[in-house]
Amino acid sequence: MLEFIFSETFLLSCITAALPIIFASFAALISNKVRLLNINIEGSMSVSAVTGALVSHFTGSWLVGLLAAVAAGICMSMILYAAAMKLKTDGTLSGIALNTFATGMCVFLLYTVLGVKGDSSGAPSTVIPSLYIPYISDIPVIGKALFGQNLLFYLAIASLIFLTLLLNRTKTGAYIKATGFNEKAAASVGIRTEAQKVKALVICGVFCGMGGAYLSMVSLSYFSANMVGGRGFIGIAAEAMGAGIPWLTALFAFLFGMVDSFALGSQAVLGAQYYELLNTLPYVMTLVALIIYAAVSKARAERSRCGKTNKGIRKTEKTDEKSLET
Repeated sequence: MLEFIFSETFLLSCITAALPIIFASFAALISNKVRLLNINIEGSMSVSAVTGALVSHFTGSWLVGLLAAVAAGICMSMILYAAAMKLKTDGTLSGIALNTFATGMCVFLLYTVLGVKGDSSGAPSTVIPSLYIPYISDIPVIGKALFGQNLLFYLAIASLIFLTLLLNRTKTGAYIKATGFNEKAAASVGIRTEAQKVKALVICGVFCGMGGAYLSMVSLSYFSANMVGGRGFIGIAAEAMGAGIPWLTALFAFLFGMVDSFALGSQAVLGAQYYELLNTLPYVMTLVALIIYAAVSKARAERSRCGKTNKGIRKTEKTDEKSLET
């Protein structure tokens, strides 16, 4: 078992499993900055995956397929924006409805274009290429994992840097955070809050598009119904654990991917009789992580409340002392 865990194969499978979750967690992070819990990430990734697979197959270009997947993700985000922000519907219920819509839409597109309902394996997508850096890629264990990866791996790293700089070093990031923190206060100082929401959701759609494209143009060379498999929801859990911090969110997303990879890879080591039990590990970890996060958040809130109460008591005591001296 230890030989399997510390092998290059396990590290590569961890990255493969984690990348769509990382993109989903980034999408959840930027949408939460404007106070919109985007339940639609799962559905957006599904629509992006089928769009990228079909467009790349018929155009023969992975770049056109990737751009089409990103465009599909943005369109799904804009539908959510129109429903939740313009029509004033409940954002969570709108996201659930769009997830259901996405499931049916993907099957409809497959049947309309290819005449099948399960997957597009009969019309394989054009695979997004990988980079190979001579000599460095030949380093044992980490060489191929870090320097011989698919292009979307490096886009994920670039996305992490982009999010960190955007939120902490740019005026747009400050406006987005201000809109989510207190929309009325932000509007009172001249910030166009609606524009900030649109920007955040467009970025969210881009991340959903890249996550969906990875599933159907890298992880597999075709689209399969329900291939997202809950990764959108796991990405939301990773963002909650990361508390809105990009690098911490990416770390928890990678840990979820590692557990998923372990659940699949260890079946060959432990035996097929543990198949169903091992498949539950990613979801069990999600529940445990959220319980721990809720407990820690509650403890911090109580400490903060106690601290404020103690400060108030000390101020009152000082005031009373001054009154007595007077």
